[in-house]
Amino acid sequence: MENFLGIDLGASALKACLIDGAGRTLLTARAPYDTHHPQPGHSEQMPADWRAALQSALAELRMQNGNALDQIAALSFSGGAHIAVLCNGTGTPLRPAIMWSDQRAALQAAELARQGEVEKLSGNTPNATWTLPQLIWLAAHEPEIIAATEKLYFAKDWLAAQITEAHVSDKSEAVGSLMADRDGKWHDTLTAMSGIAPAAFPELLTSGTKIGMVSDEAAAEFGLPCVPVYQGAIDTSMEWLCVAPLEANSATVKLASAGVVSFSTDKDARFAPVSYYPHILPDLAYHAAGMSDCMGALEFVRRQFTPMLDAKAFEEAAGNAAIGAGGGMFYPYLSGTRAPFWQADWRAQMHGLTRAHTANHIARAAYEGVGHVLTAIWHDMTGKLGYRPETLHILGGGGGSDFFCQMLANMLNVEIKRGAETDCAFATALFAAASHKKKDPAAAALQAYLLQRHFIPDKQAHAVYASEHETFMARHMST
Repeated sequence: MENFLGIDLGASALKACLIDGAGRTLLTARAPYDTHHPQPGHSEQMPADWRAALQSALAELRMQNGNALDQIAALSFSGGAHIAVLCNGTGTPLRPAIMWSDQRAALQAAELARQGEVEKLSGNTPNATWTLPQLIWLAAHEPEIIAATEKLYFAKDWLAAQITEAHVSDKSEAVGSLMADRDGKWHDTLTAMSGIAPAAFPELLTSGTKIGMVSDEAAAEFGLPCVPVYQGAIDTSMEWLCVAPLEANSATVKLASAGVVSFSTDKDARFAPVSYYPHILPDLAYHAAGMSDCMGALEFVRRQFTPMLDAKAFEEAAGNAAIGAGGGMFYPYLSGTRAPFWQADWRAQMHGLTRAHTANHIARAAYEGVGHVLTAIWHDMTGKLGYRPETLHILGGGGGSDFFCQMLANMLNVEIKRGAETDCAFATALFAAASHKKKDPAAAALQAYLLQRHFIPDKQAHAVYASEHETFMARHMST
């Protein structure tokens, strides 16, 4: 029997998924780590924490079923985009990694956008999410780090290097760094803007290429067999494998630490500032736009406003309040805003509370606030791209909530489908299997896909939400 392992480096936790050769999930594990906020608008993580999380997750899998883990035939890694790990010559990080949700480089990004050259060369609009503005910020504020950088990794690739020692990456990461040309290759002009020496940049491989074997040392340390490791991709590219059938007009909404709406395409047409990324399938690309605080915003409200409720009780409380939360509105800008507003200095608000409001209203306002931002993204994307998908496929851990899925179907007025597997770690394991077997990833996704739920929008509820959304946007734009 051959099993396959997917490792996804998420924004709040590392997730591991072990599947069999037929694409059935055998084991899963999750190991959380902290995000640090040394200053307002700053978000950083410690790469050493990722390494420890990998050890913890693999130990959990072994405790569940060591025999299944020993039968791994191959593995792959995925992770969030835009996260650079700046290292010395031995691959040791020189500082914490700046996260995609970090807003410190807003001024640098605005200047790059004003100049126009970066967008012309890369095909994407600079904002604080992208790696290049962050590196320019570091060059101004921590020049010694830029000067000392001998190896530039991206988060998932640094973690893969812990077991293979490979210094490589892929097109999805290069595009996400804003230092690649429109074909996903390093561009000398863009890389030079970073101040990092050209020799520090990783070799770019096609996703699915074998990057090496699990080393003997890593096998002993992490409890893995010495098997091939295949180059992965950023999470928003990889998780398309949770969708089937994969087509040029497929669309997804991801409910995780970030909330992301993505439309796949077979055309090279850019609609700035909507981002354009390489798909996990070689003949497709996709447009994506996201908010920084999605499920994390819900958790923040739960902890700060209703700490007596656990996550399940918080969701139930939201379901016990009517649409509109009694006039309460939550603006989930804990890390500024990304799509579609792009305002790094906007802050979160819980608006309109009175003594009549209860925990139910607060929970409902939190869910609706996230939903209103996703609605704004949906309207912006469908307007820019000129078409409206008939179906959205749900992705991410938040997609497990029937309540939230139905709410979004009603708010967006679109059918939502949820497969049995919505997590990127599963997609990454499936990609490892397809790469090892030299199988078409789309065929592997179709074979593994199982429709679990189908959410149909309620037209009456949508009409109420549409009115609420106008109020949300009117108040929002006046703040």
